[in-house]
Amino acid sequence: MISSMSFVGNWRGRPPGKKVILKMETKTVKSFAYKSKTSGIMMAAAMLTVLALSAAGCGSRHTGIQIMPIGNQDVLELSAADVVQIMRAAGFSDMQIYEHGTALREGIARSGAVQIQIDDTVEAIFAAKGDSVYISTRSRGHFIYNVNSGWPDSRAR
Repeated sequence: MISSMSFVGNWRGRPPGKKVILKMETKTVKSFAYKSKTSGIMMAAAMLTVLALSAAGCGSRHTGIQIMPIGNQDVLELSAADVVQIMRAAGFSDMQIYEHGTALREGIARSGAVQIQIDDTVEAIFAAKGDSVYISTRSRGHFIYNVNSGWPDSRAR
């Protein structure tokens, strides 16, 4: 496609009154469509595959757990073994402890207390007081863990 425009005047040393015709070339892009009887089926299959992978998370496992620090007067440094003990006692799985144990440990060390939510439900609250962690869970009740002596009773939780 060629389009032209006219310009009257002194342009690059041309005498006034001379008509200059500028030619500008533009190309149009044609869309390419592959017409096949199975192209619609292939496109639908590809879209369904993408949708299924996005819904499944491509193999990543999201547990929906949120660790939220809560302000408290006491803070406490926990060891990794302490975190495993108190999270197991609260009913969390090994994978959940692996994924969220560090956040719980940092929350108690910085803020003194942590609230754990799964979806929109508060499942557990861990709060430091002196050398102990006070644990309150929705499904397993309330208990105290002392970082120096462990559980107050002899039975393992």
